[in-house]
Amino acid sequence: MKLSQSLNIGIMNSYRFLISLFLIYFSVSTCKPSTLENGCDPSSKSFYSLVLIKSLSNERSASCVPFFERSLPNFISYGVFSAGSPTEVLTAAIAKGKFYIGGLFDQIAATTGGGAFVWSDSGTPVASTYCPQLDVFNDTTSSFGTINQAVLDPEGNLYILGNFTHIQSYPRQNLAKINSRCQLDLEFDAKLNPSSTIFYDLLYLDGRIFISGDFQTSNGAITNVPTTTFREHIASVNAKTGLIDSWNPNVTGTDVRCMTTDGTYIYIGGGFTAVNANGAGNLGKLHKDNGSTFYAMVDTNGTVNAVEIKDGILYIGGVFSALNGSTVTRSKLAAIDLSTNSVTSAFSSLTIAGNAVFDIAIYNNTLFVAGEISTPRLGIFKIDLLGTVQSNNYAIDGIFQNVYKLSLVGDQLFAFGSFETVCTLDRKYFFQLDIPTDQITSFDPKLMNANYEFNGVAIKMKDNVIFLGGGFGAVDTRSQSYFAELDLQTGQPTNWNPQPNDLISNILIAENRIYLHGQFSLIDSTVRQSTAAFDLDTKALLAWNPIFPAVSIESMIYHQDSIYVGGSFTTVNSISVNRIAKHDLNESGFDPNFITTPNNTVRSLQIWNEELFAAGQFTSIPDAAIHLAKLNRSTGGFLGTHSDTFSSNFSAYTSFVSDNRLILSGQYETVSPIPGFGLSFYQLPNLTSISTNGTFASTSEFVRSIDQSETRIYLGGLITTVGGNARNGIFSLNRQTLTINSWDPKLESGSAIRKIIFHENAVYAFGNIVNANKRYRSGIVKMEAESGFLY
Repeated sequence: MKLSQSLNIGIMNSYRFLISLFLIYFSVSTCKPSTLENGCDPSSKSFYSLVLIKSLSNERSASCVPFFERSLPNFISYGVFSAGSPTEVLTAAIAKGKFYIGGLFDQIAATTGGGAFVWSDSGTPVASTYCPQLDVFNDTTSSFGTINQAVLDPEGNLYILGNFTHIQSYPRQNLAKINSRCQLDLEFDAKLNPSSTIFYDLLYLDGRIFISGDFQTSNGAITNVPTTTFREHIASVNAKTGLIDSWNPNVTGTDVRCMTTDGTYIYIGGGFTAVNANGAGNLGKLHKDNGSTFYAMVDTNGTVNAVEIKDGILYIGGVFSALNGSTVTRSKLAAIDLSTNSVTSAFSSLTIAGNAVFDIAIYNNTLFVAGEISTPRLGIFKIDLLGTVQSNNYAIDGIFQNVYKLSLVGDQLFAFGSFETVCTLDRKYFFQLDIPTDQITSFDPKLMNANYEFNGVAIKMKDNVIFLGGGFGAVDTRSQSYFAELDLQTGQPTNWNPQPNDLISNILIAENRIYLHGQFSLIDSTVRQSTAAFDLDTKALLAWNPIFPAVSIESMIYHQDSIYVGGSFTTVNSISVNRIAKHDLNESGFDPNFITTPNNTVRSLQIWNEELFAAGQFTSIPDAAIHLAKLNRSTGGFLGTHSDTFSSNFSAYTSFVSDNRLILSGQYETVSPIPGFGLSFYQLPNLTSISTNGTFASTSEFVRSIDQSETRIYLGGLITTVGGNARNGIFSLNRQTLTINSWDPKLESGSAIRKIIFHENAVYAFGNIVNANKRYRSGIVKMEAESGFLY
């Protein structure tokens, strides 16, 4: 039986938790007298039975029975970025519960997509089975999806609306329901049709979800399930199934941008000219059950972006300057008495300069007003409900000073937009205000990208979890260049940052040390010429410092107290050394007795049976050896090569030894004895060719990195097909037979893997990766070794 990815990973991560609870239960129950059956008595068996049931079901309601929080670590995929865009990991290694990456990045962040669950105290992403991330993804752009609005129902289910096509790898178009365990509700599926529609707002009311946007008949059917159905800017679906219902107001114009309700009527704002065939100027009133009746409303002469109700007064914000047939002037903000359908005197003396008010939020008798505005304050200001501007100035600043969306969670105001500082504090694109103290809090999710116009919402999902939605794509953004250390279990970066001033292109871990090579000249505030080594426990910079030309090392391996280095270099420590060198672990010098002379770059080194195998771009070493040679590991002397005939030769990129067989891959064509492209298998020790079930389609495809488990060999590189099977960037062979299997993590077309590592039943892939199985990723992917499911 094939389990879903999320369920599969959740079961694996929860296994120890379940075992622990059962052991507690049975150890206690076997010691308790059978007469004790009071469910609220900690000394009774019934009490421990209820504890077990409550914890297994994740039921958190208040009672005399406690809840053991599921805080088991859950992997979050952090990615690498440069100036806010995904970039590439060039090299990686694993040791002591950490993985180390080097590449072309200056930022790292958790690739959640435009919706993230974060801890309410710190703003950091939840890395726990208690609440897995949604991986909001947009297949149309092959990038992260965005969230415009979200709402909870009375049962704690979360409904999200935005621009996305997948949630937790499952297809969902623009609207999805997330249950209280933070998993996609598979029963709810509105089956909205793909389109360029913008969905602006949603609300929950009496078992239904109301959505608004710019969808209309001229843009096609909103859904074809259960029948082809058209709607005009507003629609209603069943909150359990997601299927559209018969509620069908006719709103003519550009869009419906906002909604609010008093429990019976739904008040809408936007850019529209008629409701149910009656003239209406950007404001409307609809009955929740009978959408076809027309109710007269005050009109405005410009778009309405936000609506809120308090004590029978409808507060609206937008781009208008007049209401009620232009008989009443107001500057982008107005209040309407719903009992008389008349504009009140509030805000009559207020002037708001700027493009538009985009959102408003009411807290007690205070109104927060946000938008592209310059006066009375930049981006956001406070005003009482009668129209007196408060003195508070939040000093929004940055390249832009725009606040677009506001959410209230208890006494906290959550603000989203395009800005960089608030009250001189570094707060990119988001801040939280504690309203009673009027102070910007320390809560900072560190969003990757700005939120624009209608992106942004905050919802209290659980007691200690906040859902944030917007246009950010990733959270917990950290400035870190070229090198990072991350936790294997959670994926989260550690605080170690040796701050190389340029690229890290190769990493080797040996004897509790990490050896680095690249293009840097300064690391850990110390001058180094492209190489450095650190103690993994103390993080102390070591004396090891051979001088290689920048980015000239392609391969570093460790064997019996020696480091073997291959690459394009022709000098080490300013002494002539030709493309392969043997180094001591501690000393910066090289072994002068190890001598070999490949005539071109060495890209891969392997040790087998005390012999050194070199692969690369060379054709002699110095004996004739096209791309592959066997050498004496002590002296570098030539021992042999293969007997294959190659044409269209360019280079071999990687080699790997598995069960007395050597795998070779690169950009070459084998003419004989086994024709094919870029993938060869040899029996050791004599390097005779082994026939397999297929190679690549052309010399443009090749493998860069290989690793293996007990049953499989994992290969990653620049790949689209292997043996006639479609595979993007990565594939797996059965270790015994060398035949391709069904393992496929479904990376996006064009993915290129630089490094692949098997470790503790997981496969880690690093390279140029922007999504995997419809989940937003950037440079790093962790997969289950048997199924290929993503963590």
